[in-house]
Amino acid sequence: MLTLTLSTLGLPMEGVGLLLAIDPILDMIRTATNVAGQALVPVIVSAREGLLDREAYDSVHASPVDDVPADEPRRAPVPA
Repeated sequence: MLTLTLSTLGLPMEGVGLLLAIDPILDMIRTATNVAGQALVPVIVSAREGLLDREAYDSVHASPVDDVPADEPRRAPVPA
């Protein structure tokens, strides 16, 4: 498909090697951006909704399993 596009546009076929060498690097950058966004957006939303426990989030030794009963919702204190 790439060679067909290059020949249709009248571009030299030598550009295929250059594009194939650069594309994996660009793909890694796109993937890193996607992963960072997928990790950051839930944190921002939960902080704005008041669901983020800042002490646990900022703690180095935070454990996902704690002493909060399963029927009690985990909510951060609402600022006054």
